[in-house]
Amino acid sequence: MTVKPTIKLMKDQFELAQTLDTCGLRCPIPLLKAKQALKSMRKGEYLEVLSTDPAAKGDFDAMLKHLPHELVSYSFNDASPRVDRFVICKG
Repeated sequence: MTVKPTIKLMKDQFELAQTLDTCGLRCPIPLLKAKQALKSMRKGEYLEVLSTDPAAKGDFDAMLKHLPHELVSYSFNDASPRVDRFVICKG
């Protein structure tokens, strides 16, 4: 039986269109899943991505430099495993 960690991350004012839980997956899978989710969203909608991949922050920063989308919020918890939270606005 696998128990998911309780995730307590910063909440913000964004109305999320979708949440994508990629915890336990390694890059490039979180990036590919985020890109796929963004394709089905409308401009101006917000996607929340949760990730335990230690390289996720750098990978998302690099990916978003080449796309019209914007990282509008980033936070992480202090628990183990660490969970990073990204909120991306579709451009």
